[in-house]
Amino acid sequence: MSFFSFSSGKNKEEVSAVFHIGSGNVNGYLVKLSKISKPEIVYAIKVPISFQKNIDLERHFSLMIKSLDSALKDIQKKGLAHLNFTGLKNHGVRSAFYILSSPWCVSQTKIIKIKKDKPFEISIDSIETVIDDQEGKFLSDDSTGGSKIIEKKIIEAKLNGYKMNEIYGKKAKDVELAFFMTSAPEYALKEVENVARKYFNFRSFDFHSSALSLFSAIRDIYSGEENFIFIDVHGELTDISIIKDNIFAESVSFPLGKNFFARQISKNFRVSMEEAFSLINLRFGDKSDSATSLKVQAAIDASLEDWLNKFHSILASLSSCMYIPRTVFMAADDEIDAFLVKKLKEEKFSQFSLTEESFNVIILDSKSLSEYCGSYKDFEKEPSAKLECVFLNKIFNAK
Repeated sequence: MSFFSFSSGKNKEEVSAVFHIGSGNVNGYLVKLSKISKPEIVYAIKVPISFQKNIDLERHFSLMIKSLDSALKDIQKKGLAHLNFTGLKNHGVRSAFYILSSPWCVSQTKIIKIKKDKPFEISIDSIETVIDDQEGKFLSDDSTGGSKIIEKKIIEAKLNGYKMNEIYGKKAKDVELAFFMTSAPEYALKEVENVARKYFNFRSFDFHSSALSLFSAIRDIYSGEENFIFIDVHGELTDISIIKDNIFAESVSFPLGKNFFARQISKNFRVSMEEAFSLINLRFGDKSDSATSLKVQAAIDASLEDWLNKFHSILASLSSCMYIPRTVFMAADDEIDAFLVKKLKEEKFSQFSLTEESFNVIILDSKSLSEYCGSYKDFEKEPSAKLECVFLNKIFNAK
């Protein structure tokens, strides 16, 4: 399907349901998309995915679906009622967007090169033939089988070495395309659709990857940054995306997310995950007694060392085949994020380059993103949600 494969319409505003399906939470939003102003999150619900001491992916999927069910139910019962108090009473929710993060989808960028002795005209049919071939290869790499392409986009095109926004109808001897694809298990997509039908009859719905939505929004907001790393630390995983020359070059995940830090506290103190997160919050809020604070800090430091070692290992591996950008974007919405940001700022970039500089860490928080996405009154929003809404608003404006 095309990246902008949406039905045409003349509405300047509409309210859509957005569900971010991550590894630790399912977040539901009602978002006002607009062609005359910035998008606005008017309602939000965050449903944690039940904790497992030892992750079993099949069990984790079932727990995720259960959390999605709860988020849909809340949006139906409370979210729609809330619209009556926001001036959006007559706006029906007819469309939905499902934003998938790892481990629920896999993304990849392929560089497609076409060279001929004589100039040839670039047609839609010729490009689609090449793209179809890449899709087939991408899906054939799936060892489990049964995956489906949920998004595909040419994120950059060059004709005879020059970047071009429009390529069809033009002639060239040398064509280079950066083609982004995301696939997801078809059974997972169908189950998401089935659960949604219990509560809504959406006229349209689309699946997207968190990777593309975050990359697209950051690239639009920080247009001067062409090379950067984006780090997304969520429930069970950390995703590292490398952007090179404005192209989504590489994406790597490792199984040390926010729950990893709480899991270590839970193990050391023999407390529940909820209590572990409370201890972390108390520690960073300087509200715990000194003895407990020191023990919690020691456990956090040990976990941080494991996280940094994995982070360094991945960048070191990637540095053998590509340039590692110095600029790092990181969403920060809680104490663990803030702590990781602080430590990353202290890290030396020299181990991946010939300079002695530190990483240039740019914090993405709700306040800094308020210029690009609004939120109704006192709803607390994760910065990733605002970035995703900026991305979706761009799609809405392209209708």
